[in-house]
Amino acid sequence: MTTAASRRGIAVTLALLTVTVWGVNYPAMKVALREMHPLAYTGWRFVLAAGLLLAEAAFRRGPAIPPRGQRRLALLLALTGVGLYQWFFAWGVAKTSGFAAALLNSTSPLFSTFFAILVGLERWTARSAAGSAVAYGGVALFVASSHAAEGGSLAGNVLCLLSAATWAVYTVAAARLPGRLSPLQAQFATFVGGSVPLLIYCAPAMASQDYRAVSAGTWVILVLSAVLPLVVAFRVWTFAIGALGISPTTSYGFLVPVIAGFSSALWTGETFGLEKLLSAGVVLLGLALTKSGRR
Repeated sequence: MTTAASRRGIAVTLALLTVTVWGVNYPAMKVALREMHPLAYTGWRFVLAAGLLLAEAAFRRGPAIPPRGQRRLALLLALTGVGLYQWFFAWGVAKTSGFAAALLNSTSPLFSTFFAILVGLERWTARSAAGSAVAYGGVALFVASSHAAEGGSLAGNVLCLLSAATWAVYTVAAARLPGRLSPLQAQFATFVGGSVPLLIYCAPAMASQDYRAVSAGTWVILVLSAVLPLVVAFRVWTFAIGALGISPTTSYGFLVPVIAGFSSALWTGETFGLEKLLSAGVVLLGLALTKSGRR
């Protein structure tokens, strides 16, 4: 096997492991939120993630702080990648089911396509337009079923859509990174910079949390949720994109709601009715069409 083929094989394996970690994180977070306030959980999660990145920056050569001319871009990454995004994400997951949160957050490519076209980075094609229409129709069907317990709450589903839209802004902003910020600078700006506003709104919940009610299992979930989905997975995902390309790598993201669905059924007892499964299938079909038609 050639070196290039070995690199691609490793990248595929790492991409699959990454989407597995992201998918499993949804029901794991639902379990942890039985004992912790959503914002207390989120605050401690990012304190740990930011601390690990600060430690890495202290031992690695090269600057971690973005240069002066790129700090507006760094601020945008911090707010849309963590600061604002995590408020929507934490409350969205807390107020809906694990599968619903994973599915609706996976619609971020729909929003990123729209934003990229709006700023002139991409253009519409017939397939991407049709795919977007199908996917948004599926989202409407899914959200319309929010009155049922198995579909999650309407408020939670709307918050997950807002988190998807916020992450889409981050994705479009990240397209401007090459030549401007190094991978470490981008991750440092996102997680460390974004943790500052995050801690402002998380601090009251962190201070009032009854930690006597938090079990060791919940602390284990919190630590793993900081280390694996945030610090490790984002770095691994960047490697996979470099080895496989953006489109092939991000295609694996369609597995996140599938994995979240299976793990939610096993760990949290989530059920799946016909209406829920059909609307989710329409969303994923539309996402696939949109992605294959992007230019």
